Amino acid sequence: MTMAQLKTRYVPNKKKQRQDILLAFATVMLFYLAFPSGGYGNLAWLAITPVIIALNNAHGRYAFMLGLLTATLGWMCSIWWVVDGLTKVTYSQSNIVIPFVFLFCIFSALPYAIACWLHARFSWGSSIVGAFKSAAVFTVLVNYIPSILPGNLAHALYLSPSQIQLISIGGVPILFFIIHLVNFLLANAVVNRKSDKQKSITCLLLALSIWLLNYGYGYLQTTYLLNKTASVELSVAIIQPNLAVNLRTRDDWLKKAPLVQALIAQAVNNHQTDLIILPEIPVPVSYKNYPQDKMIFNPVIKKNSLLLTAIEPINNPLNESNGYHNTIELIENQQVTQLYKKQKLLPIGEYLPFEKQLPILRALFPNAPNYVAGKHNTILPLDFDGQTVNIVPLICYEAVFTDLVADGVAKGGQVFINTVNDAWFGDTAGRNVHLALALYRTLEYRKPLIRVTNNGVSNIINMKGQILTDSQIPSLTAGVAISTVNIADISSFYQTYPYAFMIFCLLFCGYAIVSAQRKLNE
Repeated sequence: MTMAQLKTRYVPNKKKQRQDILLAFATVMLFYLAFPSGGYGNLAWLAITPVIIALNNAHGRYAFMLGLLTATLGWMCSIWWVVDGLTKVTYSQSNIVIPFVFLFCIFSALPYAIACWLHARFSWGSSIVGAFKSAAVFTVLVNYIPSILPGNLAHALYLSPSQIQLISIGGVPILFFIIHLVNFLLANAVVNRKSDKQKSITCLLLALSIWLLNYGYGYLQTTYLLNKTASVELSVAIIQPNLAVNLRTRDDWLKKAPLVQALIAQAVNNHQTDLIILPEIPVPVSYKNYPQDKMIFNPVIKKNSLLLTAIEPINNPLNESNGYHNTIELIENQQVTQLYKKQKLLPIGEYLPFEKQLPILRALFPNAPNYVAGKHNTILPLDFDGQTVNIVPLICYEAVFTDLVADGVAKGGQVFINTVNDAWFGDTAGRNVHLALALYRTLEYRKPLIRVTNNGVSNIINMKGQILTDSQIPSLTAGVAISTVNIADISSFYQTYPYAFMIFCLLFCGYAIVSAQRKLNE
């Protein structure tokens, strides 16, 4: 083979490169629009089709770089709001935060790039079986490698309950697999439209059939099959105080406390509630550690139970600088009866990873918070009306991690309560992305999620993944929502067999790669 032929094999001609770049940018645009950042979730079913078309007959290295470019830009466009949030929480400049976010996007893009390389190396781009193999490889690499922010295209459908019910069988990865399988089949239909019209039509019909089967299964689940009578009804008051993030001190809290008191009084005086829930707020507050806060809350909560997201200084007293625990306090009969310390901390936003190994990080982020992770997963038993409900407490983005939630469910958790402060992200898509990532826990474990935020989006999601309309409070406003949470004694296949789909995908991918490599070696 001549050098010219080698060059042609490794690098397409300029016209093909331009076409491929345009297709890559089309995928970036569709990914952005489909992700909660854009709000057009149904575009997930064809979002990556353009770049898959570009990978047809591409060399492995070229496919890797094209996949890396596409995925990196896709992430940058979809999580740009992180920059402003981290800038605010760490008192830093955006020019310092941007490089870290960019590195995160590159790191998050690597699994996609490797999957594109395998797709091209083994020429899976023109066959139906190849579509299944590529979808499985993407699923394994993207979903089963730990990530700081485990979001993906499957989260685009969070507002479409009828399309996401498969999650109760295989978790987020099974929905991811179905979405990508449809995308690969659509790409194959386009690639084969001239050379093999019959195969093209078959791919198109199969993609449509898979979508219809997924939707039909979801419709049956949400309409007929998940109507079990609730074993417990829990009346909750969601308090959304809408405190600005530039309020950081105890003095700021004492000035805003009357507003919070008024919201709690509105809930208590007008409704019978079993639990009042306050979210994360940017100011230091604690019923346990600040005696003054007892005087603030006691007159308004009366005998009602209060769940308060607070801080706990390490080793006390309050003026020490050894760091803090981000904590949930359950207050019953005006006493703290249960505590939970946050285990999953947000890198840079709550602590500096590798700070001891890289002291320069503290120089770059001198005012970054110094929170310390808790070590134990705790269930908070709430007693009311002669009944007990086991709460799984989740602070901020802990609700994103299914393994953490699984531990709570295994200990007898019946309802998830997620307290959040998304005000750091302002009026951006960050609030919707965070909601989308958390909502899927309700489907994985068939348990309701009570999500209480500082400035939105606050709501309650039932075990079908549906948002209760009476639980919603308009974003960027202070308000109260009273709602009843139905807790049914039901579990899911995923809860019982959480690794079943993962094992299937790993075995299938192993077979696909080994058999394909053997063919190349023959």
